[in-house]
Amino acid sequence: MRLGFLVLYTPDVAGMKAFYEGLGLKVHADYGVWVEFETGPATLALHESGAEEATRNAGVFLEVEDVDALYLRLKERGLAACEPKDQDFGFRTFTLKDPQGNQVEFGEPMQP
Repeated sequence: MRLGFLVLYTPDVAGMKAFYEGLGLKVHADYGVWVEFETGPATLALHESGAEEATRNAGVFLEVEDVDALYLRLKERGLAACEPKDQDFGFRTFTLKDPQGNQVEFGEPMQP
């Protein structure tokens, strides 16, 4: 398992983008509501917050080799999580909440 993304949720993506660019970070991808910065092995991303994200400021995205197997192991341990699903951004993912209510998302790259 490796850290893939640290996601900061914000209602002001443009303002946050300007702030991090001002720190010297270079934009890797900009989709308006989602911005990624070049930060080495893991990616710092900004995501426009909506109703679902209203109660959190950050989310962690962990890349794994077998997302379905991990989901089953965590489910057997009683950890509540939504079932894995294919995402339009090229990963099969599932999420759960940490003890503080932050989103932890696990993802496996989908094969083309």
